[in-house]
Amino acid sequence: MGAIGPFHYKVWVIGEVLDRYEDCKNGARKPRGKLFVTPATEKLKLTRGAYFENIVIYAVDVESLMERLESPLREIIAGRYFEGDVVTFMEDFGIKSRREARKLIVRAVNKFFHELEKYRKSSRRIA
Repeated sequence: MGAIGPFHYKVWVIGEVLDRYEDCKNGARKPRGKLFVTPATEKLKLTRGAYFENIVIYAVDVESLMERLESPLREIIAGRYFEGDVVTFMEDFGIKSRREARKLIVRAVNKFFHELEKYRKSSRRIA
């Protein structure tokens, strides 16, 4: 087992944020509560050499970060198409080219991760 690449790390972080957000949204926590995003220990064992910084983010801020994304990037993140098969995304959005679909997914992941990083850096200065 080797270390993961940058894209898969971003997918992992976004997946963890969305997992916590969905738990919060589905009533496990208060809808406007804080989300504490930390990696599961079994995932840490699989990602030797990967660095994960704990994130504290409010559920409403996750929503606003998703709203900043243009369509179809927002739908890719909200629908979690980045975790599934590209063919599913192609069928749902009527895209013929696998390359174009993959390019959109990578762009959505990079853009949302960048927004999360900006949020994390700005909230660290405030706290």
